[in-house]
Amino acid sequence: MKYILLTSAKNEEDYIAKALESVVRQSVLPVAWVIVDDASTDRTGSIIQTYAARHSFIHGLSAGSGEERNFGSKDKAIQAAYARVKGLAAEFVGVQDADVAPEDRDYYETVLRQFDRDPRLGLTGGCVYERVGEEWQHRMSSWDDSIPGCVQMFRRECFERIGGFQRLDYGGSDTAAQLEVERLGWKAYTCRDRKVWHYRTTSSAGGVWQGCFRSGLCDASFGCHPLFEVCKCLHRLPSPPFGGSMVRLCGYFWWRVVRREPLISRELVSFLRRREMTKLRRTILPFQGRYQP
Repeated sequence: MKYILLTSAKNEEDYIAKALESVVRQSVLPVAWVIVDDASTDRTGSIIQTYAARHSFIHGLSAGSGEERNFGSKDKAIQAAYARVKGLAAEFVGVQDADVAPEDRDYYETVLRQFDRDPRLGLTGGCVYERVGEEWQHRMSSWDDSIPGCVQMFRRECFERIGGFQRLDYGGSDTAAQLEVERLGWKAYTCRDRKVWHYRTTSSAGGVWQGCFRSGLCDASFGCHPLFEVCKCLHRLPSPPFGGSMVRLCGYFWWRVVRREPLISRELVSFLRRREMTKLRRTILPFQGRYQP
């Protein structure tokens, strides 16, 4: 079970040591782990180099970019990281964000075993938990059939078939990757019993409200169905920050009001909308079975 791990990091000095420790103690280590320091202005780069000096499979790579934090830079960093180790022999490619840490020592071993059980499995990963007050809770924004972008594991053949992560100006490269995986006939599976701690609140970088509005822009840039978007935001209304889902909805409708077109292909938009309508039918209609958000 050989795998490559890719990480993009920018100003993550508060969390990256937790991410590093979570991987170096795994029962199955990656063949190589490339961590891109995307022009951090804090101690992120030096922390990466400290661990790289101790563990030969860790490779630090400086992006040499002066850009401010933006989701698009992660896409470029992941592609650059993969190019660095593309020649290595490994059957799987994983992406782990710099602010997350799998709970268990056998996390990656367990995740990789899923691929042996189904040759058509192209993508898998654990469940993300975030701190709410004093408790860790399953992230409400995660669907059961959605693999969190902060910890995705691809069959390498599948990863290369979809072309890795594409750059999207408003984020969502991980979502686009999963959609393309499924559109091409591969399967995606969530390991619900594998917990991953996410230390930075989702969309909190650059400000919580700005992050919520940007999430709405991201949804619109995918061409999400208006009915699905409204139902999703209403469902998430109790989630912190209170009112954040309404700000997200404002971002979504702002995009539509100014008549901007989706940033992904028409084929992917159509596939996404069919998927969304299926979810709504299963949720609203009785006896169709419910997903657990």
